[in-house]
Amino acid sequence: MRHFINLYDGLRAMEADPSTAGDPIKRMFICDGQHLTANLAIVGESGNALHTQPAHDELVVILEGEADFRVGDEVRRVGPGDLVFIPRNTLHGPILSEGARISTVSVYAPFFDRSRKNIEWDRDQQT
Repeated sequence: MRHFINLYDGLRAMEADPSTAGDPIKRMFICDGQHLTANLAIVGESGNALHTQPAHDELVVILEGEADFRVGDEVRRVGPGDLVFIPRNTLHGPILSEGARISTVSVYAPFFDRSRKNIEWDRDQQT
């Protein structure tokens, strides 16, 4: 495990984790601890990226780009430097205009076991 990570270097060299290859949000996991996990994410032209994590609280820090961001019934415009807290089991995600892209770092608690299904996508519930 690496102890020091430059987030912008990570974004430039990002390779999506295979466990997220089919997701609208591409993630690269950067650290796992006993009680938490962190990842870098890029969202661009994803359509419906709204989702819930039934077992995880999440902190999202916007690194690049701007978008509307939904948490539960609240929607706010976010940009670089904004922090968003998402309680477990709360519908959330970016709402991108056409051609928009945002990059984020997220911290999940508890540990995000990638061998399990941790995310429920809103788009899958609407079929």
